[in-house]
Amino acid sequence: MKRPTQTFALGARRDHGGFTLIELLVVVSIIALLIAVLLPALSGARKQARAVKCLSQLRVLGQALVMYQIEHRDVLVPGRLPKVDDCNWFSDIAGGTKFRPTFLAMMSVRVGAPPFKDPKACKTETDIFDEPGDRQDYDEPIYVCPTVSNWTDERNGSYGYNYQFLGNSRLLDPSDLTSFKNWPVSATRISQPAATVAVTDCMGTAASYPPRERRPYVNNSRDSFRLGNEGFNLDPPRVDPDNGEMAGLEEQHRSAADPRHSGRASVLWVDGHADSNTLQRLGYQIAPDGVINFDGSNRLWSGDGRDVPWLQPE
Repeated sequence: MKRPTQTFALGARRDHGGFTLIELLVVVSIIALLIAVLLPALSGARKQARAVKCLSQLRVLGQALVMYQIEHRDVLVPGRLPKVDDCNWFSDIAGGTKFRPTFLAMMSVRVGAPPFKDPKACKTETDIFDEPGDRQDYDEPIYVCPTVSNWTDERNGSYGYNYQFLGNSRLLDPSDLTSFKNWPVSATRISQPAATVAVTDCMGTAASYPPRERRPYVNNSRDSFRLGNEGFNLDPPRVDPDNGEMAGLEEQHRSAADPRHSGRASVLWVDGHADSNTLQRLGYQIAPDGVINFDGSNRLWSGDGRDVPWLQPE
């Protein structure tokens, strides 16, 4: 009996353990789609985390602000000690003696973290990073907003102080070392501490320019149009350009809070609590081209709820 002839189908046998090119392309497309969906969410989560960290830092600074008052007979910290000569004024801070420390450095003893690795007592001295004594960089992250972690210059800082109402220690008369414009300021003068801005994220004098003309931060820059310029000086919403004062003293350029956290600025209030607010909530008026106007409301800045500008003493 003849055995049946075995027949074979033409073509190679398919290996069901692998993937076809089309299947691989489908998988890659799905992965790419998932990445496109997840990346904005991850980016948003990182931004939110930085905003939360910023508020946490301000709360620590708020405790130091209150402690400074207690230890200095109820006097609020000055915005920055004035310049008399290349070695005056200076003050002891956490980590050493510092030439013209800002409000942040002045509070550093109670923060418990030295703001500079190598503080200098004179402008003419340079630190280990070759920075002059009046333009040193913060070495401790708590003094710098995490969203703009490269804004480390003490002059072009990321956090600004309501210096006009709380501690304008510029001198009216350079020959009179007691002629501070508005300092010392007793905390008893602040009748509404929970509703008075002390510190916020600050964009510096770039506030005087439309957003399209603002340029990125540069350490040690003095360009008024750059973000962060004179950032430690925070101007309130309402400024009198003729009889008042602004951060850019000589050029009449104002500073303002910076809504760098998804349209909101982190704010520390005089009583020590911190939250986030829009520029409009803080009283700023914004022109159609994005310039911060002079005619906002100082109700949350004056210390007593009045909408008044700070004016130069006569």
